[in-house]
Amino acid sequence: MLPRNITIERLQEARIKVAQLVLIDRVYLPIFERLENEIATRHHEDDLVARATAIVNG
Repeated sequence: MLPRNITIERLQEARIKVAQLVLIDRVYLPIFERLENEIATRHHEDDLVARATAIVNG
C-alpha cells in the first residue's frame, strides 16, 4: 500500500500517464495494475468508513 499522503487524485493522474505508456510498451502494465488496485482499495476504504460513520450516527 502506498502512503496515505498520496491522494486519490494524484493516483488517478498517474494512472492516466501510465495508461499512455502502456499503449507504447506493455512493460508498464504492472505499474498500471498497481495503480488500479491502489485506487480501488482507497475507494473501498472510504466506502467502509462512510458506512461505519452512518452506523455510529444512526
